[in-house]
Order: sequence, then structure tokens, then C-alpha cells
Amino acid sequence: MTELPRWALEVAFAGYVLIVSVFVVLERRKPTATLALLLALVFVPVIGLGTYLLFSRRRVRRQRAKRSRRAVLPVEQTAAIATVDALPEGMPSSQRRLVKLAMSTAAAPLRRAEGVVLLDTAPVAFGAFQTAIEAAQRCIHCEFYIWKDDETARAITAMLTERARAGVVVRVLVDHLGSIALPSSHFDALRAAGGNVRWYSPLRLPALRRRINFRNHRKIMTIDGNVGFLGGLNIGDEYLGASDKWRDLHVELTGDAVVGLDAIFLEDWLQTTGEVIDLRGTHHECDDGFDPRKPVPTRPARAARFRQRAERMNPFAGAQPRELASRGPLVQIIPSGPDTAVVGVIGTQLTAAIASASRRAWVATPYFIPDEPLMLALRTAALSGVDVRLLLPRPENNDQFLVAWAARSYYDDVLEAGGRIFEYNRGMLHAKYMVVDDVVCAIGSANMDVRSFHLNHEVTAMFYASAVARGLAEIFAHDVADSTEVTLKGREDPSIQTRLLENAARVLSPLL
Repeated sequence: MTELPRWALEVAFAGYVLIVSVFVVLERRKPTATLALLLALVFVPVIGLGTYLLFSRRRVRRQRAKRSRRAVLPVEQTAAIATVDALPEGMPSSQRRLVKLAMSTAAAPLRRAEGVVLLDTAPVAFGAFQTAIEAAQRCIHCEFYIWKDDETARAITAMLTERARAGVVVRVLVDHLGSIALPSSHFDALRAAGGNVRWYSPLRLPALRRRINFRNHRKIMTIDGNVGFLGGLNIGDEYLGASDKWRDLHVELTGDAVVGLDAIFLEDWLQTTGEVIDLRGTHHECDDGFDPRKPVPTRPARAARFRQRAERMNPFAGAQPRELASRGPLVQIIPSGPDTAVVGVIGTQLTAAIASASRRAWVATPYFIPDEPLMLALRTAALSGVDVRLLLPRPENNDQFLVAWAARSYYDDVLEAGGRIFEYNRGMLHAKYMVVDDVVCAIGSANMDVRSFHLNHEVTAMFYASAVARGLAEIFAHDVADSTEVTLKGREDPSIQTRLLENAARVLSPLL
């Protein structure tokens, strides 16, 4: 076999460096990120190029542009349903700004929940799931990142199957990557009973590279449009373990606020199946060539026909405001993902909430890989006298080894500013919530990391209610009592192995 001359290899490599440099520079990343990516592409070209192709910002912009061209957008088009038209008198300006921020970035209207129940352990949460499913009369919507094939999951599936046999419309949407070990046969009985089960963004060639990075990390269940659940729990034995094995948190909502959860499910279902479902649970098949998952045609005549079909099939078109039925706590259901108009909506919202704190900002998260704005907000709040506390699992208990050590590399920045950090001792802390001052709090599926903020599809409920904030603060305090505080003194003179592990994981943290 003839070997290529050295000069040809050098010319080819120079051409490679020039081409990738142009593409990276055109993406207008932060200067430090651009430089780091260029160095990776040049000095470790195989790994660097693979990483770039997988995480290219152009792919995020493509996702966002694709969504903007859809003819049906359930989240935006249900924004007038059951909303609080005027902000309550006496609401502090800091809270008003948070409400307006979510409205402008995520089309997340302010609604009321008739009831809010904090489900602070997995057994309590699964018990609430069972009660709600058994009471369902019209429709059940489930959307989870991980669905196991074990005793707990089979029990949930059996309950859904029983309701489907009773005539309840059951739809289940499961992320394909998160549940890649789940056999399709797990849902055979549910399908036979009339239930509809779909995989979100299935990993198939040749679309593998396009799909693998943007995952649906949401954990949502809605019952009859009036009961809803969201939080950190997936479906499986692992999450239902004893409290010393897995610590998680979910929240149950009733009333008008559930409209926001249902709208998010309807949009994800539409993207996956092409079916437009209205809030009464019926659906419209995308026939006659209409597919909301595809962009609007560019030719004027075809585009006009496309939009006419969309209007006929869109149950949200011209939606009229509805009288409020709930009189409970104020809440915004905030979705985010790489396809939203403002990427990083939830990260922006949580960062703004921390920046607005005047007394305390308590954060619980299993994975802590902050971007620069979040770290700046935490440090600024701590330096200004706000009681900043972070609650995370111990690295040896964390189910993501590298992520845990990468998180520790950020500890000193928080501690030096006056913040406090606690590591949970009794197993894996998987809850994702935050308490700001005495009224604002958030519960959802998003971790405090770059992936949740910028790549995953997530959902968070932000409450403006003192009773909910007090309840969540009590849960936080209870978990802190089962934790060990990390101090600057305790982190003095770490071993070379510890420093190497933390800093190496930190370098990889944007990919984790």
C-alpha cells in the first residue's frame, strides 16, 4: 500500500485546522469557549471533532429555527387559558420581574393551583400517582426520562392498562436514550388495552447524531387535565428505594396550573407523533399531507395551503381566555429546551431568582456544574450577605461519578464568597428545588448544570406562595440535618490525586 507523502498530510491537516476554525469562530461562542474548542480540535482532532459534531451550537440554532416554523405551538397557544390577567397588588417588584421574565422568555403565564402538595419521598409520590391514576375518568398523560422494566414500573404500567381497559385515554411518552434498556414488550398489555406509547427522539441511523444530544428530561404526569405531577422522580425500583438509598422530590398540583403541564406534554407528543391533541384529550391525525413536525413550506402557495390545514386542525387557534376556577397559590410552569426562542430559559429564571434574593437562597441539586451567570449570581448573593446554601449528594453516593467530582471543583468559589455547602449523607440526593427568601420557590426536573440549562428539554414550576416556600424550606432544613457541611478549612491541602480528579472532571464538565 502506497503511503502518502508527509507534505500531503501536513497540507490536509492545515486545511482541516482552517475549516474547523472558520466554523467555530462563526458560531460566536464566548472567547474562552472558542479557544478551548479550537485547542481540542487541533491537538486531539479525533475526540475534538467528535465532540464538536455532537455539541455544535449550530445544531441548537437549527432546533430553535425548526420549532419556530411549526404551524401549531401548544404552549404559546394555550397561554390565554385560565391565566391571572393582573399581578396581585402588593407583589414585590423582585417577584414581578421574575413573573415577567418567564412570560417573555417561555410563554409561561401566571396561573393558580387549587392545591399544592409537596411529595417529599418516593413512596409518598408513587402513592399519589396510584391514587390519581385509579381516579382517572377521561385521560392520563405520562412523560418520563427513565422508565424501568422492574416491579415498580410494571405496577404503574398495570394501573395504566386497567384504566385504558375502562375507556380512559392513556398516552405515555418515554425518552428513548434515558430508557434505552426498556424492552418495547413492557407496554404490550397497555397497547392491547388501547393505550398509546411512543419513544421520544428514537436513536436510529442516519439521524443518530442529530438526535442523541437533545434529550427529554421531563418527568410529568397529568390526570383528566386537573391533577398534575412534576419533579425529579423517574419510574422504577431505584427511585422507590428506602430513604437512605434515594432522596427525591415531586409536587402534585390541582386546578388551573395543570393546563401548563398538559400543554408541554401536548407539544412533545405533537413533535413525536404528529398528532394535535386538544385539552379535552381528543386528537386530530395529521392527514392530507399536513405534518406539524415539518417546517412551513417556503413557496407562498404551498405555505398558504399548509397554514389553512393547520388552522383547521389546530384546536388552540383563537383560544379565548377562560374564567379562573382556582383560587390557590400562584405558579408558573416553565418549559425550556434547545428549541425554545431563548435557549436556557430555566437557567435564566433560576439565576435571576437567586440574584433577586435579599435574605436566603437555598438550592438542592444532584449535579452542580454552573455556568458563569449562575456562579456569578451565587457569589454576588453570598458576598452581599444573603444566606446561600447548596445541598448536594456526597461524591461516593452520586450516581454520576465524574459529575460529582466536577461539582467539587466549584466548591471553593462558593465558599470563599461566604456561601455554605452541605453534602447529603443518606444516599443519592436527586431532588431539584430552590427556596428564595420567604415566598419564591422552584421545583422541577432541571439540574443546576450546563446540560439541563442548554441542551435538555426540562420543566420547572416556580411558585410565588409563602406556604409552599415554607414547606420546601422545612424539607431543605430536614435534609441539611442529615448532611455534612463542607468548609474551606476542610478543603485545605487536598491530595494531588484529589486535585487532579476534581480539575480533570472540571475540564470535562461542559460535556457531562
